[in-house]
Amino acid sequence: MKILRYIVLAIGCAVWIVGLSPSILPWLWKEQMVEDGYQYGDLYKLSTLSAFRDPRKQCTGYVPPARPQSARKVHLYIIGDSFTEAGRVGKNDFAVDSYTYVKWSNFLHIKLDTTEHNILLLESVERHFRQKFGSEISVLVPDSATFIVDGGSTKFMHQLDEAFKGSHTADRLDGFLFQNDLALRVKEWKSDFNLHFFNRTGSGVTLVNNDRDIVYYMDTDTPEITSAFTPTRVTEIDSMITNLNASRDFADSLGFDDVVLSIIPNKTSVLSPDYGSYNNLISKIYSHPKLGVPYIDVLPDFRRMGRSSYMKGDSHWTCEGQTLWLNKINALINQLVAGPAS
Repeated sequence: MKILRYIVLAIGCAVWIVGLSPSILPWLWKEQMVEDGYQYGDLYKLSTLSAFRDPRKQCTGYVPPARPQSARKVHLYIIGDSFTEAGRVGKNDFAVDSYTYVKWSNFLHIKLDTTEHNILLLESVERHFRQKFGSEISVLVPDSATFIVDGGSTKFMHQLDEAFKGSHTADRLDGFLFQNDLALRVKEWKSDFNLHFFNRTGSGVTLVNNDRDIVYYMDTDTPEITSAFTPTRVTEIDSMITNLNASRDFADSLGFDDVVLSIIPNKTSVLSPDYGSYNNLISKIYSHPKLGVPYIDVLPDFRRMGRSSYMKGDSHWTCEGQTLWLNKINALINQLVAGPAS
């Protein structure tokens, strides 16, 4: 019994340490020792509804089109969010020689090689576009070398507060203990019961189209600017265009040859635009007479594709949707490279 008590104590201490440490659980995910909770989709994770359990698929095998002959090497820089993060797309998906990705929350200290054709892609999901272009972009920082700096606080006390924050600890413990198939089945029973008997779902999701589709709540049920059904003012659209063009001018001053815009549609905007009074943000930006950058528009294509454009239990696109976007961005890259430098 004494040995058993020590074993239980050791297991309890190990679990406690994983809950407190911000680095152990990501390492366990990386080593595939535990599931990261997204193996069936981010919307499934928020809802644990059995109807939306959709095993994650890694998109492989995409081959970018051949690039036209050019005396200069092509370097693609992306400022983006989860749609273009590592693990979803990478250098091999683009018709380029070099590739740099930075999240919107970080800072890219940059010194461009002006012997290359430098292209900057500004990629944002629809729900966060109004936030990102409420001002000029601040991600790019001129410097004597190129490197990425984490946008999080570097102060020790701030990092300590984050490490011991109760909600973060609870999330890490949930990720460590309750994202296996057995625990998820139990969660599904509870979630399915609440839906069928009380018409209740997790607070992070919205069911649309007579409960046939699941979308992210920020796209639908918030009064904030993330919702596709929050009205836009003409002056706000004008202001975002001004900030976008000013960001392009700043990128030009750093030596970029081209700046490209891509707004990725919300899943709601594709599958359920009639959920409310859709604000048509994407078309208003792309059709603005003063927009000064080329853009990639996939919203009409995705609506024609319907459910095959987005994963069933996730807010991100399917491999088919991703391939369509990659084909469009690569065609534009080749067009820019073949034409005169801007």
